[in-house]
Amino acid sequence: MSAIGIIFSNIHDHTVPELTRGRTMASIPFGGRYRLIDFVLSTMVNAGLETIGVITKTNYQSLMNHIGRGKDWDLDRKTGGLMVLPPFGHQDNNRLYTNRLEALKGVLGILRKSNEEYVVMADCDIIANFDLASAIQKHIESNADLTVIYKKATLCGDSKRTNKILRLDDSGRVRDIAMYQGAHGEVNLSMDIWIVGRTYLLGILEDAIAHGYSSLTREVLAPNLDTIYVQGYEHTGYYCCVDSMKAYMEGNLKLLDRMVRRELFDTEDRPIFTKVKDSPPTKYGSEASVKNSMVADGCIVEGTVENSVLFRGVKIGRNTIVRNSVLMQDTITGDNVSLNYIVTDKRVVIKDARVLSGHATHPFFINKDSLI
Repeated sequence: MSAIGIIFSNIHDHTVPELTRGRTMASIPFGGRYRLIDFVLSTMVNAGLETIGVITKTNYQSLMNHIGRGKDWDLDRKTGGLMVLPPFGHQDNNRLYTNRLEALKGVLGILRKSNEEYVVMADCDIIANFDLASAIQKHIESNADLTVIYKKATLCGDSKRTNKILRLDDSGRVRDIAMYQGAHGEVNLSMDIWIVGRTYLLGILEDAIAHGYSSLTREVLAPNLDTIYVQGYEHTGYYCCVDSMKAYMEGNLKLLDRMVRRELFDTEDRPIFTKVKDSPPTKYGSEASVKNSMVADGCIVEGTVENSVLFRGVKIGRNTIVRNSVLMQDTITGDNVSLNYIVTDKRVVIKDARVLSGHATHPFFINKDSLI
């Protein structure tokens, strides 16, 4: 079994514009020390993929700083390894791509030169840890043209993401793909992780170019499911999609649940890798109180932290109370501050005696480098 991975780093940037003004979806910080790309990248590495391309578009400097040459994922190799692919569309139209199909047209040369038999394509807005190797093996055994990973999920209609809803028959074959924004109820939700034979994918792309198609799902797959064999593979474990600021906060705070942490990070043969940083231990003051929170290394805590996630280098002042909040790297609060349902980007400074509050359904976000 040999496969090449293709990761789309910018596809869903519009769903959390607050966090993607200066970075890609892939490089959004998460869980105190990770970035969103860590989950899909680690999943591919754990499945044995040795060649992975990350398709960029805009604002990808922080992404390149994070993944580098792939050393922390054992992808710093002479042959294959990690590739950051250029942000251009099809070679006959040198402009930034606008959809997944145009992004794939721009890497046709790499797919043609590859020796791998299969291609795994994935987005970066999904937080999950699943056995991709088993999914690839199932794809091979089923003789399917494509396999899509899906999750039985309950949607509330508040997503900015255009979701792909699948209808499957009793054998697990996909019989219909509907695309909705704001869907409700329990559905078979595509995780936008696809497994396909490399030769078959090249045929699809070349046909799409010849016909001038602009959407892989709407114009190629959905109308031809009677002749294209698309198999579904259900992910039954933990799943979170970062498709709004509310979902981002909920995803971080769910890590405070021990069962969620175990499912994501404590699977022995499927670790989640990230860039290693050497930071000093966290320092707790004599009056510090921390309950049900994740605190990364390099923090200084003098006040109270409850039900919150603190990234590296965060400083909490004396008599300050932080509840139900996510404070990114190097956020500093003064003394006598009160924060509740707050998300801060990097290097935010909140001066003494400030009182800030959002709500569970609408967290209050503070931009990078802000002074409050």
